[in-house]
Amino acid sequence: ISCTVTTEAVFQDFVNDPADHDAYFRDISTFGGCTAGPAAALKNMEIIERENLLENCTKMGERLIEGLKGLMDKHPIIGDVRGKGLFAGIEIVKDRATKEPIAEPIANAMVGAAKQAGVIIGKTSRSFREFNNTLTLCPALIATEADIDEIVAGIDKAFTTVEQKFGL
Repeated sequence: ISCTVTTEAVFQDFVNDPADHDAYFRDISTFGGCTAGPAAALKNMEIIERENLLENCTKMGERLIEGLKGLMDKHPIIGDVRGKGLFAGIEIVKDRATKEPIAEPIANAMVGAAKQAGVIIGKTSRSFREFNNTLTLCPALIATEADIDEIVAGIDKAFTTVEQKFGL
């Protein structure tokens, strides 16, 4: 389910020929008029409310951020941990004081080492040249305390593996 909203001024930038009502960038509606998408969205919202998943997201998100921040004492290449709810980022740096980004191959190695440790994460990718050094993760809304602890432990293991491999 999605929607794009714009102003008339922005829309006019997409008009090729004002006399031709079909000469503009139009919506793409592969499933337009199909009620399955809205029905699924409504059912998802019902489940989110019934199972208190937003409350769980807040509680487990706090646990996740606290756990990841706890890794900063052990791993000096962690420059910052930030997030909201269950969406988190771990910035990895050469030097915590200067915030100089770690080389991208090391960030890539972290993604692989985390996967080997049983945790699927991502990283910023081509956002800014030479600044793709933030690991990203977003556990499921149904994550439990045990799940969060396992994720933090896997990330800890991945940091140890990469630090040893690159002599950091």
